[in-house]
Amino acid sequence: RSTFDRYNLSVAGGSQNRCGQNQKYLSSTYSNNDGPLPPPPPPPPPPHPPRMPEMPQRFLLSGKGNIQEGWRRYHETLAWRRLNHIDFILSEPWPYFSLIKQHYPHFFHHRGYRNEPVYYEKPAKMNLKALGDKGLTIDLLLRHFMFVTEFMWNRIEPSEDGKSIYVIDLEGIRLFDIAGEPLYFVRKATDFMSKHYPERCESIYVVNAPSWFNVIWKVIRAILDETTLSKITIIGCDRKKIHEVLARRIPLDHIPPEYGGRSVPLGYSMEEQMIWELVRSNNQ
Repeated sequence: RSTFDRYNLSVAGGSQNRCGQNQKYLSSTYSNNDGPLPPPPPPPPPPHPPRMPEMPQRFLLSGKGNIQEGWRRYHETLAWRRLNHIDFILSEPWPYFSLIKQHYPHFFHHRGYRNEPVYYEKPAKMNLKALGDKGLTIDLLLRHFMFVTEFMWNRIEPSEDGKSIYVIDLEGIRLFDIAGEPLYFVRKATDFMSKHYPERCESIYVVNAPSWFNVIWKVIRAILDETTLSKITIIGCDRKKIHEVLARRIPLDHIPPEYGGRSVPLGYSMEEQMIWELVRSNNQ
């Protein structure tokens, strides 16, 4: 035979030999004596559906204990937060902050006896004309109020059970100060507060109320629910009485000197330092 034929025979023989070895190996590995092959592993479980958020108790209370109404209010709030980007509002630049604070005095100032954050506001000092001259609209002012409110319940008091004390100082207010745009602002701010931050207010003190305030109060109370109305105390221009009423709910060392207390003046509290630092950081 030729060299070529001998080569082909050797290759064929080697291949047969190797195939035989492989068959022998396979038969020894998967022998019938070992029983049936194990079943294949079960398929992985389907992914869990996204978990529904739990409804805060505040919304159930605002719905008068009606679960469906509580959920309706809560879903409405979640939609409002998405629409207005509330979850990101504390990280947004806010160049109007200093201007608004200058022409619309409002302050976080320490806490009450039950650890409630205390918020002071002076509507009579609000200068909407000065703000308008700088290009600030009512919608931007409402955006600012959303920012401040979210700061209260996200940074100062993040607890779902937290409540606040709200002091509204009407010193120097005139009748036409509560008409037109100021009244529109109050209506809109009150509306989103009651809808989307329910059961957050422990007490509201309206201080330095003029004698004619009862006239406008009939208009204002019409836009408030009964629960909110039950928390409101109106005090006239009696500084001693104002101090006595506030001192029942707020430690003397936490009341600003403007109302007979021993704390730092309004605008110098730790909470005010916190919000100013946040705004400066965001505006850089």
